[in-house]
Amino acid sequence: MSENQAGMQQQLPVQAVPEQVAALAQYKLGCTLQEQGRLTDALTSFCRALTLKPNYCQALCNLGVVLHKLGRSGEAIQCFQKALALEPDAANSAKAILWYNLGSILLEVPRLPESVAALRQAIALQPDLAEAYTHLGNGLLMLQRPSEAVAAQQQAIALQPDLAGAYSNLGNALQAQGKIADAIAAYNRAIALNPDDPDVYNNRAQAFLLSGNLARGFAEYEWRTKLNWLRHFYERFEDKPRWQGGNFAGKRLLVYDEQGCGDAIQFSRYLPLVKARGGSVQFSTKQALLRLFDNFPGIDELVEHTEAAITRTQSDLTVPLMSLPHIFGTTFHTIPANIPYLTADQRCVAAWRTKMNSPAATLRVGLVWAGNQANVSGQIRTCGLQAMSPLACIPGVTFYSLQKGEAAQEAHTPPSCMQLIDLTADIDDFADTAALIMNLDLVVSVDTAVAHLAGALGKPVWTLLPEAGEWRWLLARTDTPWYPTMRLFRQSAPGDWSGVLTAVAQELRKWKEM
Repeated sequence: MSENQAGMQQQLPVQAVPEQVAALAQYKLGCTLQEQGRLTDALTSFCRALTLKPNYCQALCNLGVVLHKLGRSGEAIQCFQKALALEPDAANSAKAILWYNLGSILLEVPRLPESVAALRQAIALQPDLAEAYTHLGNGLLMLQRPSEAVAAQQQAIALQPDLAGAYSNLGNALQAQGKIADAIAAYNRAIALNPDDPDVYNNRAQAFLLSGNLARGFAEYEWRTKLNWLRHFYERFEDKPRWQGGNFAGKRLLVYDEQGCGDAIQFSRYLPLVKARGGSVQFSTKQALLRLFDNFPGIDELVEHTEAAITRTQSDLTVPLMSLPHIFGTTFHTIPANIPYLTADQRCVAAWRTKMNSPAATLRVGLVWAGNQANVSGQIRTCGLQAMSPLACIPGVTFYSLQKGEAAQEAHTPPSCMQLIDLTADIDDFADTAALIMNLDLVVSVDTAVAHLAGALGKPVWTLLPEAGEWRWLLARTDTPWYPTMRLFRQSAPGDWSGVLTAVAQELRKWKEM
């Protein structure tokens, strides 16, 4: 929400009567403090105004704006909902802004169906509210309705041709449809209107990568380090010089992982190339990956990815892990794909073998059915165990759960006829997962770190992808240059896991008979 929108809220009518003078004074003080950026003080003033006058709609609106800026989204939502209930007869423009603000915060939470409904209410009341259309488009895209998202963004642009964010959001929706040239054109227009927005460059980078232009894509992907929502990955390392790829003999280079565990597994393949250029290589990664990377070629020192451990580490240079493809000028022909580049500890593999109780002649298949439910992209990548029911009745197959997290509970109620063994209570980290995978014949996984792990171990892995595939999986391919033992199974329409799992079942029957 912009200051202009907050200002629009301030125009709601105030009935100034003698007993409301104190409330009005606190409200005006809050507005002044809000304009000065003194949000905590503004919050105090608006709360005092509401104590004096509990149904003070203007104070509620501005309080909602302030709470949102302070990161207190749940309370902000309550403010706007109460204001809407208090002002059923307010002017359409005022109510439209209330619905817009409510819908915008619901989009961030995210509570997507509610957000879309609120934004549609805003548009019904004020059809020329361009920013409501672009936020509506974002909500529709996250609900896997890309065609409707494109239409909403185009309407926003028609209403406000200089709205840079709408062009960027249009690019995202077009990219989800696989229309890469059109997406890049939309990003170009957004950059022309606002050349300082790192989000647009980051989005365009992923479009280049998705199209297969790895050199251009990885070069532009460096903009990710400027994104506000990713800054915490990089801030603690900025006090040391950034390694640019030169020889660093006699120095200590700290390579630090970023984003998810799958990213760390995928791009760790570059560490031996780093080691070949100089001195000591330190690798900072998450606790769950430390044992997996023990004795990894190219790593001289493992550092747990915590502030305390990193502070204790003496380094001369730093570089984020996902910058290595750019530093090494990666193209299709130069992707380091010497598989396997990760190995499991043999004693751990043997220990896990004793835990498995399927007949020797049985095909052993590991399953992962859910991504990280804490974010929308993880939800989109999730099919759920019941969707894997087409695999259940294939004779001679024993399935093993590799699923961790809340979705692991689904293993307690597998599809009918599915012989599913769940040993995940004994999995402490990715080293255990790797050892279990080495005892399997095949891994079938949605797009998660486990799929990357199986690929890095050189095990056969079938990865299940949503229609709007991520940049690393390219477009329309059933294979990937990153992992030669991986096959890709893609949705033909948003949300169509049935078609994906039917295809997987057919291939599994063929594979078993080979």
